[in-house]
Amino acid sequence: MTQGKTSTPTVLILGAGMSGILAGIKLKEEGIETFEILEMGDSVGGTWRDNTYPGLSCDVPAHSYDYTFEPNWRWKSTYAEGPEIHAYFKHCADKYGVTPHVRFNTRITSVVREEGAWTVTSADGMKRRAQIVINALGVLVHPMDPEIEGLNSFEGPRFHSARWDHSVPLDGKRVGVVGTGSTAVQIICALADQTSKLEMYQRTAQWVGPNYDTKRPEWLRALHRAVPAVSWAAGRIQNWVLENTFCKAVVGNKTMKNLLEKLCRRHLAQVKDPVLREKLTPKFELGCRRLIFSDQFYKAIQKPGVSLVTEGIERIEPKGIRTKDGELHELDVIVTATGFHALDYTRNLIIRNEKGESLGEVWDQGARALRSVAVSGFPNFFMLIGPHSPIGNFSLTGISEIQMRYIMSFVRMIKRGEVKAVNPKLSAQDSYNDHLREGFTKTQWVTGCSSWYLDKNGLPRMYPFTPNQYRQDMKDPDVSEFEITTTA
Repeated sequence: MTQGKTSTPTVLILGAGMSGILAGIKLKEEGIETFEILEMGDSVGGTWRDNTYPGLSCDVPAHSYDYTFEPNWRWKSTYAEGPEIHAYFKHCADKYGVTPHVRFNTRITSVVREEGAWTVTSADGMKRRAQIVINALGVLVHPMDPEIEGLNSFEGPRFHSARWDHSVPLDGKRVGVVGTGSTAVQIICALADQTSKLEMYQRTAQWVGPNYDTKRPEWLRALHRAVPAVSWAAGRIQNWVLENTFCKAVVGNKTMKNLLEKLCRRHLAQVKDPVLREKLTPKFELGCRRLIFSDQFYKAIQKPGVSLVTEGIERIEPKGIRTKDGELHELDVIVTATGFHALDYTRNLIIRNEKGESLGEVWDQGARALRSVAVSGFPNFFMLIGPHSPIGNFSLTGISEIQMRYIMSFVRMIKRGEVKAVNPKLSAQDSYNDHLREGFTKTQWVTGCSSWYLDKNGLPRMYPFTPNQYRQDMKDPDVSEFEITTTA
């Protein structure tokens, strides 16, 4: 390519969560200071800022959730709690000088390409121009309330788990938790000894495996602090274990899938009541939905005052929840742990190219991208944790680092003056997605259950191969897959 005049590109990063902070760090490492991070909240941290419910923790081992370049000695247990993770990302943003680049309380309404650059408009009417946009808005952002008759008729406090109301006292109260995913499980474990009555409303039983969580003694934390390489090595070991067990199970390794199922069934056997145990036994194959890890859930659900409700919800009334068997479950507080509009990359946001095409319309039949990070027809628009990222079988921080390394290859080309814009070829994007579609047939996600992993066509929105394969796919960008606009 022809070498043009070197110039520092202007970059706008959307979101100051884990991926947005990483993008800022990598731009600064490249000597690029001409960037802003637009964040709708009042601090960095994204998901780990917004979620504050009791029992919040990460289901990926703590050290494997570190950035590889910033190992953290502070983790108190094998699995990190939410406030610890939020503090870690704030620490990273401050240490690497990213925080001054963040514009807080800035909600983005549109991202429009015009006259060879991107115009990003925020809710306050301010417009910003940039050569490059990196979308790091995340995948679990917008809470989803259940479609239940009378949802707003309840006369007591009612809130989504991602918008926890800490002003509401729970000691001795009658609390209903709607949902059975990882969040609901963590909440049940945290509140089992606090409430007078705790009911978990289950529509679908989930696979729950032990996580073997242990507290880290002070001497071990001191060792990690003195020798950061120990933390780094711990992360690599934890990541290797994750990749060679659960990650392999969900993408077609039947031997590993069967071993994990046996482990989960043995874990379930601690439920003594055969009727309750049967209610808690999943009717779908392990890995079809995200596996839940908890040492305490089966103990908590058997405690006095804690019960599992499986009759199905008819409606919500002022005094509580009426189930389909006609019983009114009187409650003081209702928590809806019903997830998010997951992987809804354009929700409440207009993204439009120079042809006037909306990304939401382009993706009407399902989100498609080239290698998860770029979309044909949208030049210099990159994504972190975009469509078909391996979020169901990998640590999110690891994915972001792989993707940002790939994106930075193009950022450097633009900085060096070699190119002005890069745009994925539609043929390359189609070929890549056809390759993914072939891989889906061997995964656990298509074995018959419904989950947020699937799009409206029933196709997984994940990456259907191993993490090692993903690293190889993303190692070095193939420039021939892109239309290159040179500065000349």
